[in-house]
Amino acid sequence: MRGADRRRAILELLNEQGSLSLADIVTGFGVSKMTVHRDLDLLEKRQALKRIHGGAVAVSNAQEVVPQAGLAPPPGQSHCSICHRSVGQHLLYSLTLVNGHQHHYCCPHCGVSAQLVASDKIAMALATDFLNERPHPAQQSWFVLGSVVIPCCRPSMLTFEDELMAKRFQRGFGGVIGRLADALEYLRSEMSLQQGGDGCPHCLAGPPGNPGKAE
Repeated sequence: MRGADRRRAILELLNEQGSLSLADIVTGFGVSKMTVHRDLDLLEKRQALKRIHGGAVAVSNAQEVVPQAGLAPPPGQSHCSICHRSVGQHLLYSLTLVNGHQHHYCCPHCGVSAQLVASDKIAMALATDFLNERPHPAQQSWFVLGSVVIPCCRPSMLTFEDELMAKRFQRGFGGVIGRLADALEYLRSEMSLQQGGDGCPHCLAGPPGNPGKAE
């Protein structure tokens, strides 16, 4: 496919879906990440889309350009939008809203809890591999739910890029393995049982449409 045809097809998909991740474009068109970056840069210069970390959103959905600075919390957000703990790279979970705004969370537990209350406002979710700290789309992630390893909020939720590594971890430290949909249902059930217990006190507290505290 010629470059012009590919970029036209990218815009058609973007207008249909509202957002696309870098991984989706690479897989769908069989091109390199470098090629996709060049395509998105060119289309953004033409004001045909807005770049966000890990992909792009349609112009009609984007009110703000989010800096391409890698999966890391911006200087103005050093604490989790849900539980206010410090946000670091090791467990970072990031949500990009359809309006282009980004929210960062200390761990998958808080990130998934934000998705429970604002699912219709989210354009993209990025998780961090627990072992190699590599960011990847949350929908492609393998979640280990409820293991004995609790590096942050309860109940423990850890994300892995590779299914085999998730299974090896689960065999050693317990819990169950699932995808994002399983993680959403797991947390919904667990937090309803732990209301008033030792779970994260801020989970499920954010108002719909605002994943965490107000900006």
